[in-house]
Order: sequence, then structure tokens, then C-alpha cells
Amino acid sequence: MNRHHHARILATAILTSLAALTLVNAPAASAAEAGPPPTVVNPDEPTTALPPGAIVTTFAGNQLKYCALICPHIIDFVVDVPVAIVRSPGVFVAAQAQTGSTDRATGIAAASVTRPANSAMTGIIDNDLNLVLPRAQNALEVAVVEGLTLADTVRSGAPPAAVGKAIDTGRTKIVDALNAPIVANPPQIATPTTPAQAATLDAIDVGSAVLFQAPELLMVGATEAADIAAQHLATTGDTDGARAAGVAHFNETLTHANDVIRQETTNHLVPATLSSRP
Repeated sequence: MNRHHHARILATAILTSLAALTLVNAPAASAAEAGPPPTVVNPDEPTTALPPGAIVTTFAGNQLKYCALICPHIIDFVVDVPVAIVRSPGVFVAAQAQTGSTDRATGIAAASVTRPANSAMTGIIDNDLNLVLPRAQNALEVAVVEGLTLADTVRSGAPPAAVGKAIDTGRTKIVDALNAPIVANPPQIATPTTPAQAATLDAIDVGSAVLFQAPELLMVGATEAADIAAQHLATTGDTDGARAAGVAHFNETLTHANDVIRQETTNHLVPATLSSRP
């Protein structure tokens, strides 16, 4: 669990740094090529400033919510799988006496381990990929867009009132994103208004696919493949068929993971609209 969160924090830092580099290193363009002007906050529009620490408090609360979704399955994995491994020799002996087949007994003993492992891993990954990751990514992308909007406001030479307005507006939108309902596969909510913002969100989407989505699909695919192979062996005693069934399922998962990465690398956001990304 700690490694998972450390990797998530490291990747977030990398992606946020990439956002800053995209802004700083964006090449100069002529007026005809630059597209829409940077978003600059209007200081005359009313807003309500959030209390200090609102973002930190909301972020910390979210970590507890995410743990409530994922931690029970992690505990299942940590507890149930070692217990199943310890019991598997006895399962093998009993299965061999019942079936008279060493191969089937091996499959039954293996399945007694792969079944709880697959159940726990499925719970971890399904909740992370479908609930936690897209919601957290939405909040990150909103924060990046608001940060770039603030930078544009400052670079435009806007008065202090406009800069303060940009800060208050950005903080409010970030907290709103952090408080968004926890639902399966929520739509992307950050709306880029400049080419730099769109390019940065594209980079975050690709980074998420490469660092999190594809690897997590492979993790659950591996436990599913192992369970499929064990169940096949337990039923048929056919070691070659069991191996083939497991490999076939993992290959399907590998194809799916590659498709996720390919989709994010080929689809691109357009400023001021999300219509280009299905």
C-alpha cells in the first residue's frame, strides 16, 4: 500500500512538473498562430473566498474516503492469501485422495490460493481504476488548469485585484473537484482554454495511462489468468490446456492495456471544448 501511494505521489509530482515545463517552454507564436488568447480572470466577477487550508483539509479527507474503498481489499489480500498458501498442502492431499489425480489435485490446491488472490486484487484494482483514479485525476487536472490560468493572469500584467480573483476562483474550483461525487468512471471535468492547457492535460492523460491504468490492468489480469489456469487444471487435469487458458486471458489483458495507452496518445483535447475526446 505504501509503495502504491509513494508511486502515485511521485507520478503526480512528475506530471505537475511537466505542466510547468509546458508553460515555460512553449514556443512563441505569431498572432495568427497563437489561437485564442490566454484566459485572464475578470476581477469584477463576484466570488467567495474559501477559508485558509480548505484544499489541504479536503485533500486529506479524500485520502480517508479512498482508503475506505481500497484498504479492506488490501487487508483481504494480505491476510487471506498467506493463509491459503499455508493450507494448500492439506488441500492438495485431500483433493488427491478424492479425485485420484495428481494434476487435478494440484489445480485444486492452486485454485485455493488464486481464488482469494484474484478476489482481493479485483476489488483493489476495480475501485482504484473506476472510482479513485479518475476522480483524483480530475482534481489534479482542474488544479493544473487553474494554475496555468493564474500564470496567464500574472503574465498579462493584470492588476492585483485580478490576480487575487484568479487565486480565489482557482481554489474554489479545485475544492469543488475534490468534493465531486464518487461515481464510477466520471467524465473529465477540467476544461482547457488555451493550447498550453490542452497539451498539459493530454500529457497528464498519457502519463496516467502509462503509469497507472495499464499496469493496474496487467496486475489484475495476471491474478485472473492464474485463477483461470488453476480452475481449468482443477476441473480437467490438463496442464497444457490450463496453461493455454491462462496465457490467452493474459494476452487479452495485455491487448486491452495497450489499447488504453494508444487511445490516450492518439486523442487530443481542443481548447475550450472536450468534444474531441470521446
